[in-house]
Amino acid sequence: MITPLEIQNHEFTSRLRGFNPEEVKHFLYAVAEEFEKLIEQNHQMAQELAVSRERIKDMESREKVLKDTLVSAQQIKADIQENAVKEADLIVKEAQLKADALRERAREDVRTTQTHLADLRRTRNDLLAEAEMMVSRFTHFVEAERDLANEADALQKLSFMPPAGREEDATQDEDEHRLVQLEKKPNNQRIRKGTGS
Repeated sequence: MITPLEIQNHEFTSRLRGFNPEEVKHFLYAVAEEFEKLIEQNHQMAQELAVSRERIKDMESREKVLKDTLVSAQQIKADIQENAVKEADLIVKEAQLKADALRERAREDVRTTQTHLADLRRTRNDLLAEAEMMVSRFTHFVEAERDLANEADALQKLSFMPPAGREEDATQDEDEHRLVQLEKKPNNQRIRKGTGS
């Protein structure tokens, strides 16, 4: 590559009727200056191109980082959504299991309460029946005791009556016979007969 200095120092051989050496020299200086300017511009443009390439490279790097960040953000968003859906499903399932357990416990409590109420009803009915039986037996016992007392009073009155002829004797004999029969019967037999047991 020819440099501006080589252009300035280049010597041409002179011949008869050749160019004017001063003009040639002056022209070479002008060409050298222009050539130096072109070289300077070329160097400046090369620097600017290098800077532009660095900027482009930096922008491409930033763009890649942005793209990677965007992809990562989208992936994180998808993961968060997926995890949120899974967590929501898990919460719903746990709530359903708890609700089922509560319903089953409530049913069991109802069954237990119903069984207890049935037992209480049976116990109440048994107690009422037993109480009615005791009342009935006591009533029959009281009636039997009252009948026995009435019969005893009647026999006692007959035993103190004076004789009055044959009819009275016959009546007295019958009363004495009834008294003997009553005395032969045990009291508990009369009570059972009165109670119907």
